[in-house]
Amino acid sequence: MHSAVLRSCDFELFVKGSPQNHEDFFKGWSNTRRLGFVAENGIEGIGSVNLVMAHATAFYNTYRATKEEFFAYPDFFSFQHNSPKASYSMLDIYPDNKHVDIGDDPQDRLDAINDRGINVLVVPEGVKKDSEFHKIQMASAKRNIDTCYVYSFKGEVSNADLIVRCPNKPLYDEYIGWVDQVFDSMESENKAEIQEIKSAWANNLNGSYVEQSFRTVSLDEALSLL
Repeated sequence: MHSAVLRSCDFELFVKGSPQNHEDFFKGWSNTRRLGFVAENGIEGIGSVNLVMAHATAFYNTYRATKEEFFAYPDFFSFQHNSPKASYSMLDIYPDNKHVDIGDDPQDRLDAINDRGINVLVVPEGVKKDSEFHKIQMASAKRNIDTCYVYSFKGEVSNADLIVRCPNKPLYDEYIGWVDQVFDSMESENKAEIQEIKSAWANNLNGSYVEQSFRTVSLDEALSLL
């Protein structure tokens, strides 16, 4: 529950260029809603962390509103085609069974997403595939997935319609520490390469807040990027 320290005031959101406060953006949010992000190589998902944390804060807000003590984690998932998988546990994707292995086949990937009842699907920007899905798969996806976003590892997407900034000081250093642990969780023969990617990511930070942009897309477009 590391991210439970974040509050709505720690986020700045811009929808189609206009500022919108966190609570208004998530008005009516239910703590039963499920989010999943696809991270092909594991660490790619770092480009979606602001969006994920904004949703996690909305989740915790539903508990804080009751003014009762709670111990809970959001039903959020990472879908990774990588071994070993990156751990997003410091960002409250926990326990580890919420880091899900996916193969190469788009149909298998959609099965993994459908099996977890995802409502908010976040996929990486890339080349669209002309994939075909079974009618039963599509019926399940259409029944559950109501919101889709595209992200990029660099934190910038083309034709963005949502910008999320988080957080300002004094939580900034702690927030970056959580992200650093995602990089550090990758135990592989390419450790040096991963650390190089981590350094390049850190060099792009402004030292005050993390800003990432996203693009809202249709379900069909999101599935073409699986």
